[in-house]
Amino acid sequence: MKSAGNKSFIQIILWPFKSYIRILIVFGIIGLYQYQSFRIDLLAQEQRRLELKKESLLNETNTLKVKIDQLTHINRVEKLAKKRYGLSSAGSDFEHLVIKEYYDEFKDTDTDQEIHIAGIH
Repeated sequence: MKSAGNKSFIQIILWPFKSYIRILIVFGIIGLYQYQSFRIDLLAQEQRRLELKKESLLNETNTLKVKIDQLTHINRVEKLAKKRYGLSSAGSDFEHLVIKEYYDEFKDTDTDQEIHIAGIH
């Protein structure tokens, strides 16, 4: 009988500790669930922020591609070449006026000066 009384005394003393451990386990599980929910929310916000940034960068890339196409378009390049450097396109019509008698005079001279005769540079 003594052992039966001792068991019940030990059980009575350990009973609150078992309850505390159970309560701690329940709170731990709830805490882990809350932590995971919090982390999921943070990751979802980060994902949304990165998607918005990606969209912004794609829009900027497309804008820059359009700008590059505009700047390198043949009509613009041809216009700048004519305006800045006096060049003409290969398909454009232009005329050269060469006065043969003057050209022959300068062609035979041994001078270092540049010859500018009616369209010849």
